[in-house]
Amino acid sequence: MYAAGDKVVDGYPDFEACSIGNGAAKLVAQCTTLEVPLDPDADNDETLELAIARIPARRQSALTDAFTLLAGGPGQSAIESFPAISYAFRHIMKDRDVILIDQRGTGGSAKLSCPEAPDSLGLEFNVDTEHLSKLARECLDSLAYDPRLFSTSVAVHDLDMIKHRLGISQWNLYGISYGTRVAQHYLRRYPASVRTMVLDAVVPPEVALGPQIAPLAQRALDLILDRCSNAPGCANAFGDLHSGLNALLAALDEQPRTITYEDVATGKLDTMEFTREHLAVTLRLMSYSAQSAAILPSMLHEAIVNNNLAPMARQANLQTRSLGDSLATGMHHAVICTEDAPFMNTQNSEPAQSSRTTTSYLGDAIVESLLASCNAWPAGRIDEEFKQPLVSDKPTLILSGEADPITPPDYGTTVANNLSRSLHIVNPDQGHMQAPFGCMPILLAQFVDAADVTTLDTTCLERLRAPPFFIDANGPLP
Repeated sequence: MYAAGDKVVDGYPDFEACSIGNGAAKLVAQCTTLEVPLDPDADNDETLELAIARIPARRQSALTDAFTLLAGGPGQSAIESFPAISYAFRHIMKDRDVILIDQRGTGGSAKLSCPEAPDSLGLEFNVDTEHLSKLARECLDSLAYDPRLFSTSVAVHDLDMIKHRLGISQWNLYGISYGTRVAQHYLRRYPASVRTMVLDAVVPPEVALGPQIAPLAQRALDLILDRCSNAPGCANAFGDLHSGLNALLAALDEQPRTITYEDVATGKLDTMEFTREHLAVTLRLMSYSAQSAAILPSMLHEAIVNNNLAPMARQANLQTRSLGDSLATGMHHAVICTEDAPFMNTQNSEPAQSSRTTTSYLGDAIVESLLASCNAWPAGRIDEEFKQPLVSDKPTLILSGEADPITPPDYGTTVANNLSRSLHIVNPDQGHMQAPFGCMPILLAQFVDAADVTTLDTTCLERLRAPPFFIDANGPLP
């Protein structure tokens, strides 16, 4: 059953056959849009359309609960994000429908897109705060909707409205990164609507993103380089990379390099002024996964010893282009400037886990850039209890990577302390997001089926290993 206005209609609304994703990740689905109030608290008829995709369960089932992914960013589309990681949920998809909803401001749901404005968390590193403020103002002026209505507090209202309209009894929530913030606040507001919750790379509600980004990035990079130093093949090939990297950062700070490299998207040669900031952003983004971290030591060695920065320049180009395509910057600003920037001076800004060094390769510009982007941005709607720790007895599985550069394991421990029926799993040497790796897809399905963490046997994760470091272009040692 679903409710269309005041009318109750049997079955799903009019879904049409569609496909989501592309290439090998393309999935057959059913798509539709549903209208929700633009302002849930206003007494008017203004609405916006939310894009929805349904992937029916592979076998007939009487289950009325459904699985949904809450995407990261903030600013990423759930419909666009899911196909690439659907492998992680293949066992869940046997008996449960997957319902993907593009959160307001993303994807096909009134996307707040500002292609020229970088995000405010330093993924596209820019220390020119005046220029950042200008781009943020231009972004704000270009939006078709009031961004104050695109915060998490409003988005969770949409999620519950869609639940009722689709006749779903309860959600099995999977949140990744920023999506864990949405999941936690949804559970706070609508506890009866949640059956299970998986928090992958969790952000505690009370944490304001910004002050900890640089030291946590340094912590993750130290773990990666230390692991190389302790792996005989990597250590023999590259030695201790810490001092060489610091020297390279200092040299680029003094004098950027003009680098010619092959653009893999076009096959043509391109030239760029490669700065310290380009290297810093590349290091940070390559630290997000153990897969990309596996090639980082060899790329650093090539840059430090052979003065060849072309691989780094190529990687920087690939990463910034990919992020720009996937992130709705206006929605990103609407969230960060409401839920993080105003709280940065009211909490302890020390990192949850100390890094080996007191100075981060990212420097101090992350906070300055974030505040500059939010200078002219209006604070949006935020519920009074939004920044309070979530206390709940709902079955919750919390996943952390030991070397995550933005949401470290301590964040998972903090959240787990207030969730009485939770289990926190930390995977050694892994980065940001754990769902696809090792036997985790099986454990996720077992958890969702049983709605109980006490029955999970996690010993299969002991076989999970980070990919070995590449020694050269041919790969790791045999």
